[in-house]
Amino acid sequence: MHTVWVMNGKGGVGKSVLLMALAWLYEAMGRPLRLVDVDDKSKLAEFVGASNVLSLHIGADAEALRADPSLAYSYWDQLAAEILEQDTAVDFGANMDRHILEWASKSELGELLTDSGVSMDIYVPITADPVAVMAGIEVLEATTKIFPQSRRILVLNQVAGSFNAYESTPEFSRIAAMRSEGVLVVGLESCMSEAWIDFERLKLPPWRIMEMNAATVAQQTGLGILAAKRAVGDYASWLKQFQQVYAPLIAKQDD
Repeated sequence: MHTVWVMNGKGGVGKSVLLMALAWLYEAMGRPLRLVDVDDKSKLAEFVGASNVLSLHIGADAEALRADPSLAYSYWDQLAAEILEQDTAVDFGANMDRHILEWASKSELGELLTDSGVSMDIYVPITADPVAVMAGIEVLEATTKIFPQSRRILVLNQVAGSFNAYESTPEFSRIAAMRSEGVLVVGLESCMSEAWIDFERLKLPPWRIMEMNAATVAQQTGLGILAAKRAVGDYASWLKQFQQVYAPLIAKQDD
């Protein structure tokens, strides 16, 4: 079995977009993933449909969870059961990383996955803002201890701009040190499609967008037919670039 986790305690860094693109790529490469989200907002289910994703929510009232994270521990055990039974991709909501990692540590989940032969990739997307960068670093450092056999992948999401201004910061020095210890760093280009905002508003996952022709895009978004043609082409180019970068990271069936 194989599991993909997408985590960052900061919201708005592209976790759900990244997970859906990865799910599309895994499917295209012949290894479909069971989609799971751990988030009361269930954003992933809004895109792929409630019947196509296991929504575990957070297992307790948010205020109660902050006071006592253990309230949801037995509830999250369902996640471990899913991971042991089939290939999974898990989208964690904002501010869920600390609680989930505490549960994983106390439950010795890392040891269980290793003993059960489950491989694990942890993707940590960040955007070019200090809070997102620090939150991503914290996840990478925590998962090193809890899941020492996992592959950790830092994703530089360009949606909020370039990371050039951060290259000389102490935070990126920490990232450089983690790279020397095995953390992979990859980019995620911003999609320049004129319909990107509309695709998000309409809650369309990549596989549905790729099935749409220009006329359908124009009808659903209100764009003119020429703009719709450009939007379809630009989105397809973005997915092709995504495939070129991320396909080498995909775990094959016999890995």
